[in-house]
Amino acid sequence: MTFTTSSSTPRPFLSDRHQEMTRPEFAVVGASNDAAHYVSPDRSHAGGLADWQVKKIIRHIDQNLRMNLRVVDLGALVHLSASHFSRSFKVSFGEPPYAYVLSRRVGAAMELIQQTDEPLSQIAGECGMCDQAHMCKSFRRVAGMTPLQWRRTSRSNAGAVLHQNSRVGDVARSRVA
Repeated sequence: MTFTTSSSTPRPFLSDRHQEMTRPEFAVVGASNDAAHYVSPDRSHAGGLADWQVKKIIRHIDQNLRMNLRVVDLGALVHLSASHFSRSFKVSFGEPPYAYVLSRRVGAAMELIQQTDEPLSQIAGECGMCDQAHMCKSFRRVAGMTPLQWRRTSRSNAGAVLHQNSRVGDVARSRVA
């Protein structure tokens, strides 16, 4: 294998025995510094989390909404460093981990506010918010209205509630965009 210093002629970067990586079942997704990055076509998002990682993260977040969820811990759950996990999470979910967790917490709060008469301070604690003020601020940012407005609106619309999806967090996330 020889390398030339001229930039006009391409340099081989793999030995002959590694050239088999260019088989049709692999796709070149990018090249930098004479090295190509090969991704299997069954991956939906290059650089994102694998399906098993996505399922594991969603299940863990939903089961532990009341707990303090740190990026380091979520990354360790799927065997990734915090920075690699954050980048991969954003590719797979379209938002950073904190924004996703917050939208899930607001979604849970929306459901509890609609279904119960519990005070907002108690609902905030059940959804993993540190206090009622934090819940109100986050709720307004994600849902576009205060928790009290949500309670009144959802009760006045008895059957035709603003969220018709089975996953309330999906509605909360769609309001962010």
